[in-house]
Amino acid sequence: MTGRRAFLIVLIGCLVAGAVVLIVAGRTWGHASLTTVTGSIDRVTVTGHAAEPALPALGIALLVLTAGMIAARGWLRRLVGLVVVVLGAAVVALSVAARSDVAHSLAHRAFAVARTTVPAHTSGWAVVSALAGVLAVGCGAVTVLVGGRWPAFGARYDAAGARGARRDGAANAMSEWDALDRGEDPTV
Repeated sequence: MTGRRAFLIVLIGCLVAGAVVLIVAGRTWGHASLTTVTGSIDRVTVTGHAAEPALPALGIALLVLTAGMIAARGWLRRLVGLVVVVLGAAVVALSVAARSDVAHSLAHRAFAVARTTVPAHTSGWAVVSALAGVLAVGCGAVTVLVGGRWPAFGARYDAAGARGARRDGAANAMSEWDALDRGEDPTV
């Protein structure tokens, strides 16, 4: 697999992980039907961002860091990959802890029911979120390991010795200004 192809696969994987976390956070993660003291049935639902408020922010951060992977090069790209690994691990940890958080949020929302425990019926969205976190960890790990060798944004437009030429050009420009200060014409 070429460097460009691996770079493209990691970028798509990171984009998918961020988008999935962001979308899944808005879905219903838990529901309960409870009988209130008056005898009516109270249906309570909890979304992913109500149970785990950090999930939308983590999804947006993963999307932004994907752009960071495109713009960075070298050690900075590896640092961005490390941050992606940390955020992906946070998504996995929050998704694993979601079962108790969903039950707590359901109990908090069903405050009208006295002295009852809320049975937590969680959906599979927490599992999907955890899988997106694992995908982000994998993409970040690959970036940390081989991201420094991937093509950089705009690198094909750099001259072969651009850094040395910039220094030489700056020195040359200064000598031309010095010549003008002395009253000489540097264009002749």
